[in-house]
Amino acid sequence: MIALGLMLALVTSASPSAPAELPIYLMEVPPLTINAPERKGLVGDIVIEAIKRAGYQPRIIVVPNNRALTVVASPDMHDTLIIPLARLEEREPKYTWIAPIVKVNRGFFSTKRQVHSFDEARVSFTLIGVARGTAGISILHREGFDDKQIYELNQGEGALKMLMMGRIDAWYGPIAEGRAMLKAINAPDKVAISSPLGPTFNYLGCSKICDPAIVARLAGALKEMEADGTSKAIRLKYGDLEQ
Repeated sequence: MIALGLMLALVTSASPSAPAELPIYLMEVPPLTINAPERKGLVGDIVIEAIKRAGYQPRIIVVPNNRALTVVASPDMHDTLIIPLARLEEREPKYTWIAPIVKVNRGFFSTKRQVHSFDEARVSFTLIGVARGTAGISILHREGFDDKQIYELNQGEGALKMLMMGRIDAWYGPIAEGRAMLKAINAPDKVAISSPLGPTFNYLGCSKICDPAIVARLAGALKEMEADGTSKAIRLKYGDLEQ
């Protein structure tokens, strides 16, 4: 019995330790990020694979987008990841920017008319729906839209349903996300989509206090995935987001 106990102790001590856990706030922005058991969206799948390659175990946290942004930007937060984080001037000092994952084009969706510029949209639409906690709100403010024109909505298909009912004049958001929502509500041909307006690069971000070793290992894993074609293969699964 003593020998058996000693053998078990040796085996246990020789076993590799579990990977260190990294918390990652996943903001739901389909198809970039999806909170589904087998897939996490284009950005989610790429980043989770990078986390594992870097030798960590992801601990996914899903809360409303505004809350995720606030929690990760908190001064006492450390070594906490967030995706998909659009890089904006006002966000620059609040986070650690590890690496860009994908370029996101935005546009105006409307049942009334197609526009081709922010100036045209500003005079054409009285009430524009924008998802809370997204870069779209900051972009419209930057482009001179009045607060009374901007109607903050929950993320999801409800915004385009409001558009179809005439409760808003337009919805502004990522073109890929809007197309997916139109398909989900069986209205892909009933809405005019503007030219791409207000693109951003969406990043893997981290809290302002973030271990440089974590940053380097994750950036290296993402670079490796670009080089070996893994990231490209994941992007192709979700389609072209730069339409």
